[in-house]
Amino acid sequence: MSKRSKLIEFRCQKVLEGHSKAVASVKFAPSGRLLATASADKTVCLWNVTTGSRISTLSGHTCGISDVAWNPNQRYLATAADDNTLKLWDLETGACLRTLTGHTNYVFCCNFDPPGHLLASGSFDETMRLWDVRTGKCLREVPAHSDPLTAVHFAYDGTMIVSSSLDGLIRLWDTQTGHCLKTLFDRDSPPVSFAMFSPNAKYVLCNTLDSRVRIWDYERGRIVKTYEGGHVNKQFCMTSGFCTTDLGHWIVTGSEDSSLCVYDLNTQTVLSTVPSAKADGDTNASNMGASYGSGGAGASQHGTFHGPNGGTGTGTGGRSGGHTAPVLAVNVHPSLPLIASGAHSPDNTVRMWMATEAVAE
Repeated sequence: MSKRSKLIEFRCQKVLEGHSKAVASVKFAPSGRLLATASADKTVCLWNVTTGSRISTLSGHTCGISDVAWNPNQRYLATAADDNTLKLWDLETGACLRTLTGHTNYVFCCNFDPPGHLLASGSFDETMRLWDVRTGKCLREVPAHSDPLTAVHFAYDGTMIVSSSLDGLIRLWDTQTGHCLKTLFDRDSPPVSFAMFSPNAKYVLCNTLDSRVRIWDYERGRIVKTYEGGHVNKQFCMTSGFCTTDLGHWIVTGSEDSSLCVYDLNTQTVLSTVPSAKADGDTNASNMGASYGSGGAGASQHGTFHGPNGGTGTGTGGRSGGHTAPVLAVNVHPSLPLIASGAHSPDNTVRMWMATEAVAE
């Protein structure tokens, strides 16, 4: 009798075309019914996850948008942009409620606390700011790192914030006081391009620009799992995430070779690779723009959302298959084995992938 093993396949269910430049951030709403996508084209698009139809487009920033975040009540969005501001949006009306000013360089990342009353932001000015959502006032400015911040994320109970930076450090902060609770760094300290708490807030997941994803046990101050061999990440800030379903427990990340990689959370092995549309690699990230590590914080080095020529392609190549440019953003649906991904120029598309189980002989 032949041995049977389970295989997980990811099939592209929808291709969302609405952005004219690189897609920097994709975020499912807490309910999972909507998807928000942010782009270098200065807009945020809202999509119906079931139908793939575009519901609305939010415009108002004067430069490319690097991140978008959902308020837990799902009525509001926050955006972080290259115009050094954040904006709060009312999704019922599409109106910009407030523009948050204070950062002195690109605002790269943002996230709400679980109650939705606070907004954390990280910037190329090397600071983290905490904002009162109701008033728009900056409650605290923290000189958090010695290089641009790449991520800010609250623990599920809102008591801590994790930040990451190109300085190679991950820091944990007390939300109430703004004090640094712990600094995490590896021996080689590669630039950290993304970080987030695990769902139980006992660990921190991070991407680093040495093509690795790591999980830190921050209380012990050590790395407990490392994921490598299935993705490329040397130039661009790209996101990853936990995916927990009946099919398994995974780590999902984008890749500069235009693919997505799914790692088994426990074994750290490559479970599945969602291939790019171009196997010959002629859209490899090495030809897409400047590296973060080359110094300076100009827009051309803003890996996540500026192509070398501000590309305007519609990404129709490989329409029903994979991406044709580095996959910068991934996000996992809150309840389904569904992944959204967004790509660099000239692809500029958002794709949704559903995991299914297959049986191999």
